[in-house]
Amino acid sequence: MNMNAGEDDDLRLLRSSALLLADIEKLLPRLLRKKRADNYVMRYQVKEVDMRRLVVKIEPFQEDPQLLDTHLKTFLPPLVSAYLEIIQSESTTKPKKGYLPTSHVICQILNLFCKVRGEKVIKGFLNNEPRYLEPILTELERGRNFVREDGESLPQCMLPWVERYIQLLWLSHLMLAPFPLASMSVLKSSKETSAALGVELPLEVPEVSIRTLVICVDGLKSASKERGAAANLLVRLCVRPDMQALGLLSAIVTWALSSFEKVDENPSNIHRYLGILSFLAGLVSSATNEELGPFLSDIYRTCHNIISDESLSFVKSSAVARKMIIKSFRNIVVHSLQDTSSVSSLDPTMVVEEVVEFLLDALADGDTPVRYSASKALSIITMKLDPEMSAEVVDAILGSLNENVYWEGSQRNLSGVNPLRWHGLTLTLSHLLYRRAVSTSQLPDILNALLLALAFEQRSATGRSIGTNVRDAACFGIWALARRYTTNELLAVRTSSVRASEHLTNISILQVVATELLVVACLDPAGNIRRGSSAALQELVGRHPDTVSDGIPLVQIVDFHAVGLRERAMCTVAVNAAKLQQTYWDALFQNLLGWRGTGSLDAPSRLFAASAVGLLSADKDQPVIMRVAEEVVKRLKILRPREIEERQGFVMCLSALVNQSLSPQSGILETGKRTSSTRADLTHLWTLLDNALRLDESAFASPALRPEFTASAICNFLGEMAAMSRKGQHLPELVLPYQEMTRLLNLCLARHEDTVLAAIPKATQGVLELLDKKSPGEKDTLVSTWLDKLENEASYNGLRWSGYAIALGAAYPLLEGAIRGCGTLQNRIIGVLTFRCTSAVAVEARTVALRAMTVLLESYAGFHESRQLPKDVVDQICKALHISLNDYTVTERGDVGSLVRLEALITTGTAWSASIQFRNSHGGEQLHGDVLRLSVEKLDKIRARAAHVLEQTSYGEFEEVAHRTADGVSSYEYFANALKLFHQPIPDHIKEGLCLGLASSAGMGSESVVQNSRAALLDTLDSLPTDETSESGLTLLDVANCLLGLLKNSLDNDRTLLPLLEVIAFLFDMQVMQRMVTTTFNFRALLSYTQKAHFKSSHMQKLHLALDVYRGLANIPSTRIDTINKLASMLLHPFPNIRISSAETLWLLTQEQDLKRHDWSQPPKILKPSVEAIKTTCLSKPRLMILYPCET
Repeated sequence: MNMNAGEDDDLRLLRSSALLLADIEKLLPRLLRKKRADNYVMRYQVKEVDMRRLVVKIEPFQEDPQLLDTHLKTFLPPLVSAYLEIIQSESTTKPKKGYLPTSHVICQILNLFCKVRGEKVIKGFLNNEPRYLEPILTELERGRNFVREDGESLPQCMLPWVERYIQLLWLSHLMLAPFPLASMSVLKSSKETSAALGVELPLEVPEVSIRTLVICVDGLKSASKERGAAANLLVRLCVRPDMQALGLLSAIVTWALSSFEKVDENPSNIHRYLGILSFLAGLVSSATNEELGPFLSDIYRTCHNIISDESLSFVKSSAVARKMIIKSFRNIVVHSLQDTSSVSSLDPTMVVEEVVEFLLDALADGDTPVRYSASKALSIITMKLDPEMSAEVVDAILGSLNENVYWEGSQRNLSGVNPLRWHGLTLTLSHLLYRRAVSTSQLPDILNALLLALAFEQRSATGRSIGTNVRDAACFGIWALARRYTTNELLAVRTSSVRASEHLTNISILQVVATELLVVACLDPAGNIRRGSSAALQELVGRHPDTVSDGIPLVQIVDFHAVGLRERAMCTVAVNAAKLQQTYWDALFQNLLGWRGTGSLDAPSRLFAASAVGLLSADKDQPVIMRVAEEVVKRLKILRPREIEERQGFVMCLSALVNQSLSPQSGILETGKRTSSTRADLTHLWTLLDNALRLDESAFASPALRPEFTASAICNFLGEMAAMSRKGQHLPELVLPYQEMTRLLNLCLARHEDTVLAAIPKATQGVLELLDKKSPGEKDTLVSTWLDKLENEASYNGLRWSGYAIALGAAYPLLEGAIRGCGTLQNRIIGVLTFRCTSAVAVEARTVALRAMTVLLESYAGFHESRQLPKDVVDQICKALHISLNDYTVTERGDVGSLVRLEALITTGTAWSASIQFRNSHGGEQLHGDVLRLSVEKLDKIRARAAHVLEQTSYGEFEEVAHRTADGVSSYEYFANALKLFHQPIPDHIKEGLCLGLASSAGMGSESVVQNSRAALLDTLDSLPTDETSESGLTLLDVANCLLGLLKNSLDNDRTLLPLLEVIAFLFDMQVMQRMVTTTFNFRALLSYTQKAHFKSSHMQKLHLALDVYRGLANIPSTRIDTINKLASMLLHPFPNIRISSAETLWLLTQEQDLKRHDWSQPPKILKPSVEAIKTTCLSKPRLMILYPCET
């Protein structure tokens, strides 16, 4: 079940559809034809990747296929004409590896269009000229795209059935040709075909018919869509007048019916029987009474036998077979009711009774397609009956809906009903209403059934929701009711006559329905039902004006798109709708406390419901809020211990009510006036800790009791209640259960879930402030207890006692100057949290410590807006953040240090936002360099977070770095903006951070990141002066020296060494480093550091990167000889791959032919005599490179 319908998905599709359609229009011609000279010629093979690229563009339209309609006339004709051209050509070119035949690609694309838009629409674009019947039929028989030599398999993406499906679909379209098939082909003896297929065919049949028949019979055995297309083609062939006159229809129907007399229960043959049933269902649907008269009773008996005969039970077990039987029954009944001749031997009354009885049973079928088919069939049959019999069928449906429904006043208990049967029955009623097949006298009972179905919900043994499809069918039914019946007919229904609404006698039935639709549209868990209810509400208000209170504003608020996201539907749409009428407010509030709200299956929905309850009370006065709180408390007290999710929902509701009472807007009435008496005092809720919320330790520890739900709810409750108690006046201290609130808080602190950790700061500060009023010593003791737990080594691993760390961060500002010894407690807190940011503790504990530090900084800024943290504390925090921002821990899980860096960035951003004085300290400068480095490093999520943090700094040089670009932090524009810092004077720590981070992206990032970062780096360096002193920014020499210094400092750190070598080699390849030949840049130092980097190393990647750098250094005059010597010595390297790469590098530099004459994979002992001669020869050769402007 999708809680959040893709509101953003379909809007995103709507916005992007123009671009997608333009891409499709551009890709299709390129896929089919290529330019040669001045003409476009047909492609006979297409790359798989090109086909997939087009498929990816088309598939999104499954969400809204109508967007394609105006463009189909542009997309499909070129595909159709190209296919016809290919199959009429004699090309036998075998596709290369990675390529597919163009004709097959066209079929795949046509099949995708059929899947997205429907085959009936796509079939209309297929060419129906009879002259193409022979080529398509021949292509289908040959299957030349799938002919393979012995042992050769088809490519995985080639699907033979797709091509056959499209060809069969096309042939069925061509079978509508208005003249006899005998005029297209010669008559041919059918003797061999009759024997092969077991069909008694006429003696002579047109050759086209025989070939088509063979293909159809073979296609009926398929397990794919090919089966349906073959059955459709066979129907089209048989019902042609010339084929009927020839006796083909009689022969094929006799063969089809005889197939069920001698059955083979082999499971592989089930598809053959399904194909035959599809043919029979299509035949009774397409043919007239006169054409079917002699066979109607035989087809009916065969279908009846499949249902009742045990020997055919394996056919009946298939949902597809049951669906085809239902379709056949439906059309047989319609034929028998319309039949005025005596050709058919069927008794219409008997047939109707038997079929209706079967369909009523089929409404409870376990397969949804069968129920859909049965409901549609039953509604069509009912519509064809006379009014008296039609009323009996409707009464039977309504009677089934009343089975096992237990009423408790106006409340109903549906726990005993069959949800599958309810879905089928509700859907049948909806179809009947849509066809206006129900008399107005039965509308009260039908409305009662629809209102019941609209609130249908059951839970499985595992807690899964059952009944979504019932509510969906009810939405369809109400929509159909509003559309097909007049306002007077609906208003004639008295509200008291509908049992589900008999307690609402003072409003019209249309108002009742509108209110129910509003509740469903705002609160239902399923997105498609919220939208369906919104559509039904719009239809009701639009078709029946002035019958629903504030109808127009209501449908404007409960918009189809607005209810797509559940949070918005519950917290925005519901609240705005409730302001229109008190009736709406009451209905929404009552249902928010039910299974749609606080009783929802998922925790986020329960939190949304609690928030909605608080928002509903925002503009209400004190008596209303007190009544709301009493209602919630009453329901909370009657909960059973195992109803943990419901308890979480109700406790969160109370927290939301208290929070709303404390908000600045509380006490402002709808008139805009503020009165002091309207602020509700809910401090009496503390008494819940002595009864309904007096929970034992197992509720916070036992996994079976979902302790995270209890802990998060209790934490929120304690925080909100403590806030209200602090603001209360003349509050006796004895009413506060200090001991119980402290016990519950300590139990909550033992949890580590995010929802609990988010609620801990407010709860901690609230409880500590209350304790401070009672006895400051108790507060001191409690905090000291938390510190003792975290100073224990047992807390260093994993997430154990994470809540205590967050609580300490929240407690820090409350300890300042309160009592003697608090300074020691504050120092201990800082010491514990900063220590837990180091590698001495597990990664998970580090992230929690940083989160606690974030809470500490936020809390301190909130409590002491005008004061700064002591300098020694700032230095400790800076040091801890510097360590965390450089945490690159790698385990078997990968770069887990990125979790620490991400959390450290959040903490740094908080510090900057809180104006913590980092700027003038050495640690603060380090932090700026670290964040800048992370803003251009290789991981996308780190770059994005760092860019966001940099936007918060007051440093002007970072404004360009954090500039947001349309394509995100992986785009060329983003890196180019970051590198604009090179054009202005910047400190060394910023220059080093930028170079090091960029080396990470340009050297070891993902493909797109490497491409974009390298392009930005190259363009920036090209724009820098080489070595002229510049007051406005850096020079190329400054950047190169920075890279050289980083390389020197990274010789023992492969994480930074490898990307640095990669970037330096790239700059050599791009001829950037060669610009510095005439400068003071120390190329010999670069050679020395490169040699040291791979000295005695077995790291293959490092060795290859060193060779890439040597390739560049060999073109520098000052290092050429030493580099050639080094490369020659590496010809004797222990690793064969390195010897081979060294020889290749040397050959590129010297073109020494002797290097080609040796097998460098041989052992070094064999190669050693030749290496000295090669070295001497290479050194004597001139440098092979182009001259640059800087050289003479």
